[in-house]
Amino acid sequence: MSDSEGRKPSIDFPQFDALEGAVRRALRQLEVWRERAAASEAERRRLQQLLDELGRVSEELDAAEAAVEIKRLREENERLRRRLEEGRRQTEKLAREVEFLEDMR
Repeated sequence: MSDSEGRKPSIDFPQFDALEGAVRRALRQLEVWRERAAASEAERRRLQQLLDELGRVSEELDAAEAAVEIKRLREENERLRRRLEEGRRQTEKLAREVEFLEDMR
């Protein structure tokens, strides 16, 4: 049996390994962004619960304390919204890159 018998014919793509590595890295990064987005969403829910509780106990707080706490919570909520939006943008970008790389296969 010759060397060529018993082996599948294949086409050698010199950069296929690099492409495959890039796809693996992109998929890992996509998973990281998904985890971050999920964590941000969980934090948003936690803050919403705090806001809801704040609304229930606001009669017990004096107006100045309530205003400071509401401002703090709004700022925190805005920071989380920005993080979540950035996570979404990055996830969408990575998804497009992965799709492109898969199409290149």
